[in-house]
Formats: sequence, structure tokens, C-alpha cells
Amino acid sequence: MRIFVAGGTGAIGRPLVHGLVAAGHKVTVFSRSERRIAALGLTGVVASVGDALDAEGLTRAVQAAKPEVVLNQLTSLPQSANPLALKRGFDTTSRLRREVSGTLAAAARAVGARRVIAQSISFAYRPGPGTRTESDPLWTDAPGQIGKLTGSLAALESVTLGGDAVEGVVLRYGSFYGPGTYFAPGGLYASMIAKRRLPIPGAGGGLFGLVHIDDAAAATVASLVGPVGVFNVVDDVPARASEWMPFVAGLLGAKAPHHVPEAVASVGAGRFLTYLMCDQPAVSNRRARSELGWTPRYPDWHEGLRTALVPDGSPAAG
Repeated sequence: MRIFVAGGTGAIGRPLVHGLVAAGHKVTVFSRSERRIAALGLTGVVASVGDALDAEGLTRAVQAAKPEVVLNQLTSLPQSANPLALKRGFDTTSRLRREVSGTLAAAARAVGARRVIAQSISFAYRPGPGTRTESDPLWTDAPGQIGKLTGSLAALESVTLGGDAVEGVVLRYGSFYGPGTYFAPGGLYASMIAKRRLPIPGAGGGLFGLVHIDDAAAATVASLVGPVGVFNVVDDVPARASEWMPFVAGLLGAKAPHHVPEAVASVGAGRFLTYLMCDQPAVSNRRARSELGWTPRYPDWHEGLRTALVPDGSPAAG
């Protein structure tokens, strides 16, 4: 199968492209950097270099690849706690979702592609009790920073699912962990927890849907065929912030995080991170398991995080 991957050199792009090649697909990787494509270390991958925000250039790249499936994995998130860097990363990612998703969907239709698959997130549901499924809407009327984020996700999902001529699949991934993610050794969350710079706000009641980056890539490969629509891609066990944060600290040999009032965290860390830590609801993966035939290698984040953060089984793993 001919597949065009926009964002094939990012955290999920790397294991995804490796998985696609291993499955025998012909893959074109679109990236800003030819060096990053070469760093994938794969023969037979077609490099397509350009700026995703250049709509004409991106369209030409899709036309040249003549894909059967277009995969949209575009983000621009920094590995930095600097507030300005984080804001720029969120703003650029929101712009990619609002503008480039439409470009990719239109280009896919124009070349006769069969399917478009796009990256969304599972941690943008409205807070409140209960477990969220794919039929629950995103929290698009949220105030401020959160509403801007969820609005861009809604735009991405709408253009991905809205074309009758092309099958649309949206994968609402959970919070990634594993190589190249915020939870990797040296990654944003891991390094901040190791230095005790990421406190637990309030009761830390936010329920993270975590997923190993390799499991997310496997779900994406599974979504090349079969049912269409929206799928939550998370593991089986919701991870309460007040539990996973000290767990990660223990794996890293660090002291447990401090606790701070929720209002203090909202000012210091921003409303979105505070929402994640305090209010995000649990998410179900039942549809992805049953309809995609996807089984995560790490169904429980306790095992997965231990493997990701202490791969040598050192005593810090506890």
C-alpha cells in the first residue's frame, strides 16, 4: 500500500514509519528536515521535504506520492518547560491542525486516496464524572487556552471525517510515553519530576489515558483498513496524577513531588496542564480494541512506564 506520512519524524512518526515499512508498505515521509528522515535509518522510504504550512508545496508532495492512505501526524511541541516555548509550540500545533488538516484532506481527495487518518488527542474531553467514549464531544466551549486547543482539534476532526469521497479515521491518542516523549528519560515530564519542578496540584485527581508510543503506532497501522470514525487509543488503566507522578519519581530515584494548591498551579503551569492534572476524565479504549483488533503490548501503565524509564531493571524500578 502506498502511504504518505506527514510528520513521520516525530515521536510517534518514527515507530510508525518503521512499523509501516516492516508491514511491507511503500512509505513517503514528509518532513521539514531531510536529515531527520535519513535518521530513521530505513532503506526504501521516499523522502519528501518541505514546510507543511506551504499549502501548494504540501499538495504537490501528496500528488507526487500518489498515496492510497494519507497519515496526518503533524505537531510542533517543544521538549522545554519554558512558558514562551510551550506557548509557541501549542500555537503552531493548533495552526497545523486548523490549516494543514484541510490541505491534506483536499489533496487526498484530489489524488484519489482511499483513506485519511489524523492524529487527535483523548485528553480534551469535558471534565466531570464517568468514562468518556468516542461518542462524547471534545470540550470546545472551554475557556481560554483549553478552548483554543480543543477548537483546533475539532477543526482537524471535522475535515478528516467530513469527505464522502475519502474514508476518514481520527485517532484520539492518549498521553504518549516511551522514546522521544515527555515521559522518556530526559523528556519534559520526566526531567521536571526528577528535579521536583512538577508539583501535584490540589488532589491530583486528573485521570490520564496513557499509551506507549509503540502501542500507539501499532494502533495506527491497524487503522489502515477496517472501520472508520473516531477511536480512543489509550491503555486499559486510567492513571490518576497523584499516583503516576510519585510512581515516576520512584522509578527515577527522585523524591516524591510536592503538593501545591490548584489555584497556584493554574497561575504557574497554565490552565491546560492544571486541567490535565486535576480534572481530565477517564477514557475508554473499548472501540479500538474490538473494532481495530488492537491489543496494547502494555495494557497497564505501571509495567509500561517501568520498562520505558528503567529498561535495565535497576533497583530504582522498585
